[in-house]
Amino acid sequence: MYQAELKITKQAAKEAGKFLKKEFFTWQKRNIEYKIHNERVTWCDKKAEQIIFKLLKKKFPKYAILSEESGRQDRDSEYTWIIDPLDGTTNFTIHHSMFAVSIALAYKNEIVLGVIYNPILDELYYASQGSGAFKNNKRLKLSKINTLKKSLVTYCHGMGMTNTKKAYKVYERFHGISHHCRHFGVTSLELSMLASGKTEAHLVPGAKLWDVAAGIIIVREAGGLVTDWQNKNWTIKSKTLVAAKKNIHTACLKELKKIKLA
Repeated sequence: MYQAELKITKQAAKEAGKFLKKEFFTWQKRNIEYKIHNERVTWCDKKAEQIIFKLLKKKFPKYAILSEESGRQDRDSEYTWIIDPLDGTTNFTIHHSMFAVSIALAYKNEIVLGVIYNPILDELYYASQGSGAFKNNKRLKLSKINTLKKSLVTYCHGMGMTNTKKAYKVYERFHGISHHCRHFGVTSLELSMLASGKTEAHLVPGAKLWDVAAGIIIVREAGGLVTDWQNKNWTIKSKTLVAAKKNIHTACLKELKKIKLA
């Protein structure tokens, strides 16, 4: 399904990624601006967004758009593009290679397509509803690890100090009961790592839609579970996220109940 949209989404992600890769290797610490909660944004975020917009609007002019940098551009459409043109901006600005372009498509508030591109490693993750998940044309498989004790758990704090404090508690709890607990600062790639079997779980106390949308369908199409922290099926209105294979997902929910998050 959605093969026409998937083809153009891949093209848009790769073109934006090509630009970001070029800038990454010539980057000087300049023109960094700060949004709410001290989140960084650069002209590269905005230029990458323009590259994506140009392609998507040309091919699908009636679709609505929700992008991290430009907000919502409403149209009378049941389809909405959900875009993070540069996920991992802080990593980018300190010359850390872990960043990505993330684009998802929602139909009637359900994520039906996702593409995530890491331009430095030239890794293109993608999935469409009912068609499986892939990296560079190779089908993704979840990890074979079946115990939380042997699992590598990643987490992201989301937006605001309240969620950051919750993330501290997640780290404190899971660091002691898993193999490792780490924060890479780029949720789209952390979900891609999970879908490709490199890690076993990803936890977010304050999920931003443009950060997680593409990764969620990639994880689901790879066979993983994605819910909120109350074990309700994840939707675009969900504020928390637990993504993992079934038995690790159950173990994560059990441990989250032990944390005092108020």
